Amino acid sequence: MKKIKPLFPLIFLVTLSAFLLAACSSPDETPQQLAFESYRDGNAEVYMVDVNGENLVRLTDNPAYDGVPNWAPDGQSLAFTSERSGNPDIYVMDAEGGNVVQLTEGEDAFSVVPAWSPDGTQIIFVSNRTYNIQGDGGHYEIPANPKLWVMQADGSSPERLTTRIGFDIFPSWSPDGKSVAFMTIRDDNAEIYLKRADQEEFNLTNHPAQDANPAFSPDGTKIAFMSDRGGDMDIYIMDIDEGTLTNITNHPAGDGDPAWSPDGTQLAFISDRDGNVEIYIMDADGSNVRRITNDPADDIMPKWRPARER
Repeated sequence: MKKIKPLFPLIFLVTLSAFLLAACSSPDETPQQLAFESYRDGNAEVYMVDVNGENLVRLTDNPAYDGVPNWAPDGQSLAFTSERSGNPDIYVMDAEGGNVVQLTEGEDAFSVVPAWSPDGTQIIFVSNRTYNIQGDGGHYEIPANPKLWVMQADGSSPERLTTRIGFDIFPSWSPDGKSVAFMTIRDDNAEIYLKRADQEEFNLTNHPAQDANPAFSPDGTKIAFMSDRGGDMDIYIMDIDEGTLTNITNHPAGDGDPAWSPDGTQLAFISDRDGNVEIYIMDADGSNVRRITNDPADDIMPKWRPARER
């Protein structure tokens, strides 16, 4: 009698091979996403959208201001600025908009514009809280002078980072966590400064034009920022070591708020080139520009969601 051999081992091996091939060769199908601030519902709220412009989700829903979102390195939570307690403070929520926690609290000072450290243990932010400095004859109180501060990710142990008199804002942490680029207004001019660990901050741009909103590239070798040095507000990329600048938008409209993709191949940015302020994406060399949002209200402050584990 002819013996019938079971087919299960063969079917199992074919199925396993197909699974392993797919796991090894296919990219993560999870769509990349941007968080951003928008006024489309009458006041500032935080939204999220796929980078192809689909699946718009409103993450905050509060009559007070909510904006300037910034992703945690694991892509599972967002820090943002809100006035829901009556004062501008830093909050954290999960990626679906839930589990909102207030990190800062102050009746006489603001705490705004958060940015996570690369390891997720700290948050840098801007505050005009009063602080003391040592001078000849003793300590001097410095009130209402916006500086960069650093706190633990749970809001504890805030410490002042920048020292010179001026308006410091829009910090961006280097990928290795050893430097912070930021915009500052000193001597009546907006410049990009760099603060390295245990060193005095120094001027990177040093130009009479307005330079603002720096963003470190994922490899730490470049900084994107906005500047009107060419007559219009455009996005420039600076090679930090060489000091070279490249205007990658070069458009008569206003372009700003650059944000790198996790792999460094693209940048999200805002522009009013189509009549109102929307979010766009382009390749890192300025090519292949495409519009992501489309609403009469302003969409600003895009931040690319970090890559997540599969």
